[in-house]
Amino acid sequence: RAELDFYEDPKTGYSVYTEHAHKKRGKCCGSGCRHCPYNHVNVKDKAMRIQQPAFLYEGDDSSEDALFMPLSSIPPRSHVKVLFFSGGKDSFLAIRSLVRERRRRASTSSSTFHLILLTTFDAKSRVIAHQEVPIDTVLRQARHLEIPLLGIPLHRGSGEKYSERIDKGIGAIHTRVPDVQRTTLVFGDLHLDHIREWRERELSSYELEYPLWKVPYEDLMEDLDASGVRATLSAVTAKDGGLEVGMSFTRELWKEAVRSGMDGFGEDGEFHSVAEVWTATRERALGLQTEG
Repeated sequence: RAELDFYEDPKTGYSVYTEHAHKKRGKCCGSGCRHCPYNHVNVKDKAMRIQQPAFLYEGDDSSEDALFMPLSSIPPRSHVKVLFFSGGKDSFLAIRSLVRERRRRASTSSSTFHLILLTTFDAKSRVIAHQEVPIDTVLRQARHLEIPLLGIPLHRGSGEKYSERIDKGIGAIHTRVPDVQRTTLVFGDLHLDHIREWRERELSSYELEYPLWKVPYEDLMEDLDASGVRATLSAVTAKDGGLEVGMSFTRELWKEAVRSGMDGFGEDGEFHSVAEVWTATRERALGLQTEG
């Protein structure tokens, strides 16, 4: 397909323009094309239309107190941490951990870093796998927290490897942030060794970080409570235990899940959650101020 202008989609029969054809045009047409090489720069409703990695939210240039800089303000030669963000409680708690780290560095005049959220989602349904959270919800989270968000739509049956898709996403970041000195991929995994081993195998060319690894659940629960953010169950796979989508993830639910033989934080896939960050002020959600 490299030198062709279009090909026929075997599932729909529609003609699809190739990357070669788009490069001949010389600019993004704004239609959310499948093989757009311009990071969908001219697409208006990116969350619902992009087919390639692109920024869904670039941060707030008008904010004077943003902890993490908007995309346009990240300087050259920066250290960029890219948090794989599902919208759930664990990845939200990873943000709070990174906030604490950044503030510690600032207080000791240590070199700092900049944060970008990265979310993969199904290109057709526009929903995050397993979490059952729409990408629009994650966009709302990023806007409330004022942290840039990169979206990576995943195409089922495309034959493209997961690592190749992530490479394209990181490439989109490096296109927008000049001369990145260091890139670290960050994950909110808690304790599953096989998941960590898979990540380190698939993404072996990157520096990886796990700020919540083996942190006691009591500490995580205290941090969630301190944030003032309500987390609700977005998907439930456990057949026993009485859990239902829409329930609030509370200390009581955590303990009941344990009594029912589940992992208390749903780490084995028994349930998934969404962190409704807008239920607290941005400052409290990020840990920049305490209750009251």
